[in-house]
Amino acid sequence: MRNVVTGLGVLFLVLFSCSVSAQQTYVVKPGDTLYEISLTHGISWKELAELNEISDPRKMQVGTVLRLPAHTPDVIYLHDGSVCRVSEEEMELLAKLVYSEARGESLEGKIAVAAVVINRVRSEAFPDTVRDVIYEPRQFTPVEQNILPHHVDEVSMRAARLALQGEDPTDGALFFYNPRKTKNSDFWKTRTVIKRIGNHNFAL
Repeated sequence: MRNVVTGLGVLFLVLFSCSVSAQQTYVVKPGDTLYEISLTHGISWKELAELNEISDPRKMQVGTVLRLPAHTPDVIYLHDGSVCRVSEEEMELLAKLVYSEARGESLEGKIAVAAVVINRVRSEAFPDTVRDVIYEPRQFTPVEQNILPHHVDEVSMRAARLALQGEDPTDGALFFYNPRKTKNSDFWKTRTVIKRIGNHNFAL
């Protein structure tokens, strides 16, 4: 019996150790900002702030140990309260769209394009999956022209993940366009522009 108890105790310690080691952390260094830390680790700065109970990111102390969130399934909460799970294939598809539509834009501009797709998935006015939003007819020129890349770069994938995790520089936009290149100026006059990021207008 003693051997059994001892064995269970060892097993508990192993499991406990694995649990502790699975919790990732980051030590704040001079010059760090919460936003830059979140980009480095591919997470939302808001999620990072909430997890570490940071009310004012400007007052982070050097040497502070930040807890990093454990990986969770990629999901989008829809307008009716249901959940849409995003597959790796859809994540890669979103990153390919970001690359095609925002090549040459800043990381913020890339996140913004991805956020528009996520916002559409959440909206009752559009399809309820990333794939269906991207392939909805007459919405995205690279899809219509069948010129999405075969492979995706790391920055575009990071932008897609950050948008899925809650980053939205557009504040809820459902459309984007380049005012210098668009051929549908009459349509865009009917939309309300709420943000300008890089070369794109973002609208409702």
